[in-house]
Amino acid sequence: MDEKECIKINKNGWNTLIKSNKSFSNTILPEYGPFLKRNEEEIKLIKNIKGAKVLDIGCGQGESLKYLYNKGASELWGIDISEEQIIKAKSNLPEFKNNIYVGAMEQKLEIPNNYFDYIISIFSIGYTSDISLTFKNCYQYLKKEGALIISWTHPFYYCLDIDKDKVILNKSYFNENFEMITKGPDKIKMVQKNLMISTIINEAQKAGLYVDTILEEETILKMMLMGIKAHFGKKKKQLIVQAL
Repeated sequence: MDEKECIKINKNGWNTLIKSNKSFSNTILPEYGPFLKRNEEEIKLIKNIKGAKVLDIGCGQGESLKYLYNKGASELWGIDISEEQIIKAKSNLPEFKNNIYVGAMEQKLEIPNNYFDYIISIFSIGYTSDISLTFKNCYQYLKKEGALIISWTHPFYYCLDIDKDKVILNKSYFNENFEMITKGPDKIKMVQKNLMISTIINEAQKAGLYVDTILEEETILKMMLMGIKAHFGKKKKQLIVQAL
């Protein structure tokens, strides 16, 4: 599967999901992942938000941007692959509607360079077809002292499965191929990559960024799968990357 096919599948998938008006799992600030014990209110990864210019790659309906605006951000920008998401984002952020674009995070868009104090990606980075291009774009968009903050499922989670009464490894951690997934009650097809932590760090550094902080948070509740209590399904990671 190439980049264009991945983008097409995910664009169609998100548009279909949003138009269905059916509920689906979603993560927005102050949350960084489902059921985490701590969120942005406690972790405080986003410092000096007063007067900050913020770009959200994979902005969805603009909820995370609105949260940061209420915290004091002065200027909001967003991109999302889904036209349906962008329609809702512009409605939620009418004063910044001219800064909200339809586009893929791995494609260079008409967004100012050396401009943003923060770029965020809250549970969207795994849908990129090319992490290298995505980080290169972010590096160009960020100010010299700007920060990129991403959150995504811990990659080891996707290696685990349930077999009767046991938690088993059913996939290699080193397999970074495209995978077809489903989302929402209608099981809409989308594509993502299960990137290793080392890949994320190395590609960030190649793009000119450096890793400041990695957090692996515990969750509030144990996960119930076929009557088996397991923590593995709720482990999430967050990564702060700052421009050199």
